[in-house]
Amino acid sequence: MSAPRNTQLDGWRAFAVLGVMWLHWAPREWRGALPFEIGLYFFLTLTGFLITRVLLRDRDAGEKLQKPWRKMATRHFLKRRAIRILIPCYAAMAFAWICAAPDMRAHPWVYLTHVSNLHMAYLPDYPSGTAHYWTLAIQMQFYFLWPLLIFFSPRRMLAPLLTGFVMLAPLSRWVLLHHFPEIPHPGAISTCAADYFAVGALLALAMERGMQPGDCRVRIAGWIAFASYVILYCLDEADRSVPGLRHFQQTFVSILFAALISATLHGFTGPLGRILEHPVAQHIGRISYGLYLFHTTVPLALGTVMPILWHPVFEHPTFHGPLLGVRLIFFALASWGVAWLCWRYLEQPLDRFRQPSRAA
Repeated sequence: MSAPRNTQLDGWRAFAVLGVMWLHWAPREWRGALPFEIGLYFFLTLTGFLITRVLLRDRDAGEKLQKPWRKMATRHFLKRRAIRILIPCYAAMAFAWICAAPDMRAHPWVYLTHVSNLHMAYLPDYPSGTAHYWTLAIQMQFYFLWPLLIFFSPRRMLAPLLTGFVMLAPLSRWVLLHHFPEIPHPGAISTCAADYFAVGALLALAMERGMQPGDCRVRIAGWIAFASYVILYCLDEADRSVPGLRHFQQTFVSILFAALISATLHGFTGPLGRILEHPVAQHIGRISYGLYLFHTTVPLALGTVMPILWHPVFEHPTFHGPLLGVRLIFFALASWGVAWLCWRYLEQPLDRFRQPSRAA
């Protein structure tokens, strides 16, 4: 917990971002019924945990001072997030605009102001080249809300408030499904993602209050959540969803990921530990933010410089498999190159300018 970066969490970051990339690039018949989108939910749950842990430490430091600290602590937190998150994000937006991503060109301000999730919720289909920005917008909104919650709420109320946020998500999903059928993508509404952040935050709060990583109670909750998620997911895939319970499916997966984070902080040994700490997994984990930022826009860029990748022969049933594989290799190599450049020339230099976490 005292280390600046947990290496095994970087390993999970690698698998999460690769799953999301496969979801966006591979055809349906290659993906099967596996829920590769859960990589998104891992990132959101991890964000809730890590950011809450930072804010709780800032609060502890601030309360030791003999002067007001909340406004200054909030300002420092937002400054650190802006340097770490916003600058690479705006660089990715500029890249998407240059590559003529249609929705970025048509509605730049909804991206620049981080409300693209609300915009996309009403679109019939997610836009080409910028489909993933709805999760980035929700994260930015979280960064603005969470310091107010953690810094200004009485300590005794933190656990009930976070539990309330957990329950807000399935309630939102139920309300949107039954009362707002005109919204094609209700999952992009901010409140529907509240359980990911809040479950991660509850884990951070429990550990701040003395619970150890790998606690058996969290492990048991994780296995129960895993079984519940699998059952609900299979029923949903078979068009036999259980009314009411289906809206808790994502809550169960957030509990599962909180348990995974707890176990990872305790540390995995054996083959799994070696896989997570493998140099390839570590490298992908380090550049995972850049991969996530650029991976849906890179195909648009390749379409400009290598239009042969979109030749009809690539879609011919006879060649669909091997030639589509070639296209995916180009996607992967180009995304890796752009993400590495982002990490090397933006993320790393910006880390040097970030001030250490402090309350005043």
